[in-house]
Amino acid sequence: MICLEGFDDAIVGTGLRAADAEVIVYDANKMQEILLWQGFPENSLVGFLETIDLKVLGNQAPLFIYLDAELEHEVVERTEGRPRLRVVH
Repeated sequence: MICLEGFDDAIVGTGLRAADAEVIVYDANKMQEILLWQGFPENSLVGFLETIDLKVLGNQAPLFIYLDAELEHEVVERTEGRPRLRVVH
């Protein structure tokens, strides 16, 4: 698995990108906090990730998630006892 140096505090755990690709998962909000602490401007996470060129890593690239408790409640809605799929963002 590939880790980004200096962002250990933002690691949430691991996830599966493909059947055979376990990757590190980062909390994107925590990563932004770390970047701010390092002197980067606000909302610089996307620009920072572009400099890494994650496309080169393919299925080995880490995942970056935004933890959203409100979204969890929206997704829990069910229809006739089965989860239903819908776009929430």
